[in-house]
Amino acid sequence: MPVRIFGDTPLGLTSSIQNLESVLTRKVLKVPRYQRPYTWTEREVRELIQDLWRAYKRGATFYFIGQIVLVKNHGKFEVSDGQQRLATLTMLIAYVRDRIPGRAKQFQTLIMDGNSPRLLLREEDANFYWGFVQEAGHMAELARHAEIGVDSKDLLVNAARTIESELSKITEDRELDAFMSYVARACTLNVVDADERGCAQTVFNTLNKRGSPLSGADIIKSDLLENSKLSNTDAEAAARKWEQTEDMFERENFARLLYMMPFLLTGEPLLSPGDLASFRTAVERAGGVRTFLFEQLPRYAHALRSIFAGSIDVGPASAEVNRRVALMKEVEQWDWAPCAIAFLAEHAADHERARRFFQALDRLTFACELSVVDNRDREDRYANIIRYVSDDKMLHEGEGKQRALALTDNEQMKFFATLNRSRKRDRQRRLLLMRLEAAMPHGSVLKMNDDVTVEHVLPKNGGPWWNERFPDQALRNELSNLLGNLTLLTYLQNSEADTKPYAKKRSVYFDTAGAPIHALTKDIAPIGEWTLQAVEERHERLVRILSEDWGLIRAG
Repeated sequence: MPVRIFGDTPLGLTSSIQNLESVLTRKVLKVPRYQRPYTWTEREVRELIQDLWRAYKRGATFYFIGQIVLVKNHGKFEVSDGQQRLATLTMLIAYVRDRIPGRAKQFQTLIMDGNSPRLLLREEDANFYWGFVQEAGHMAELARHAEIGVDSKDLLVNAARTIESELSKITEDRELDAFMSYVARACTLNVVDADERGCAQTVFNTLNKRGSPLSGADIIKSDLLENSKLSNTDAEAAARKWEQTEDMFERENFARLLYMMPFLLTGEPLLSPGDLASFRTAVERAGGVRTFLFEQLPRYAHALRSIFAGSIDVGPASAEVNRRVALMKEVEQWDWAPCAIAFLAEHAADHERARRFFQALDRLTFACELSVVDNRDREDRYANIIRYVSDDKMLHEGEGKQRALALTDNEQMKFFATLNRSRKRDRQRRLLLMRLEAAMPHGSVLKMNDDVTVEHVLPKNGGPWWNERFPDQALRNELSNLLGNLTLLTYLQNSEADTKPYAKKRSVYFDTAGAPIHALTKDIAPIGEWTLQAVEERHERLVRILSEDWGLIRAG
């Protein structure tokens, strides 16, 4: 062994490639208290399942799902990075365990070590996850669990529902068994083991933030320029054009544009950032490399840039369109963005057409966010908008699913129903209040990172003064989360209002120095007493304002 002049490699950090079975059957994996809760939405869960299925069907020797970072702590491994994937994969195994009783024992060994869970979520969610996922026989019950208003638990319910929806498509138990056995064997991770938290955090930050690694955008650029059969002169000109376009964006946003491009060009999404063959096929189908580099990419880039900057120019419709897009940008999933880019690249000069298009796209975006549109139909819906972006009849006036932008009668009824029910999920409730504020006369356009919180005039948990006036607890629970009982305040105002009587709350709303008074709060000013009738009348008024703004009903 050679003598090392500067000493041996420091201990305390190791890395290895392991399959899912090896990871799950180590010592207990525990999500520490300081970690965020389960946050994956239906989209992430569905994409993971579909990616794993594609890898299985093509016979891939392995499917790499990234890295997890573990910290040794008192005989357990704290999951510093990787909780979402491990929790979701465990739920996949649990579904198969419950569906195929003859294989339940084998799959349960990946979930439980005797009577102890192999993966412990944060303390707030651990018992819920243990009871419904890790204890055998309850996954179907979890998929039908009612919304309870705690985001992490509701997201686990949605994940179970998505898993059932996707895996029920595999009708043969033998193939489902083979698929999940493949996942346990061939789903691989890079496992980084650290002896202390500080070391793990350094690794996590370095891998996620430091340096400028070769990105998917760089690889696509190299592939197109080197395999395009352009002359040297044209290739150099294309490279300059590419760099000018890239300079319009931050690095990650330019990559986002590139990953949208196959969908923009053909209506078919790029399955993964590294799928060069699919990217090149889309470019060829849409006119070839030269057209893409010199015409399509710059045109679409300018459209996306105007979306990011809030500077969409559609003549007299500009203010309205930018208002709508500003709130669409606050929705977590940007499925709407390729449709907006495609329209602006082709029809920004047609101002009234733009007004109609963006009202309908805004309505569809929030219909998807509020689960009014069936999740399985979303991708096809948005693909049809791309396909018919120049055909108003197919966008707005066709029959059934051919009306890419219009909601069906059933969807409209479901939309009204969801607006009229109590909203218990914090982020969705806040987003809907912000969208309502933007629709109000002289309303503000707010962002999720603004100092704006949801205030319940009738407090969620009541209070001595409120309980005398609303003694029925079930009624209080229902009324407190209706739109008619909600407004928007700063964080400090919300804390100050707390469960005070209505008259004192009004003082906080209207007399706090330096605090903005949003249109939603001004709407409360004429209401002298906060009663059941006041809440119901205000709720009806607010739902009408929002429905008119979305074109669900005609302005009266």
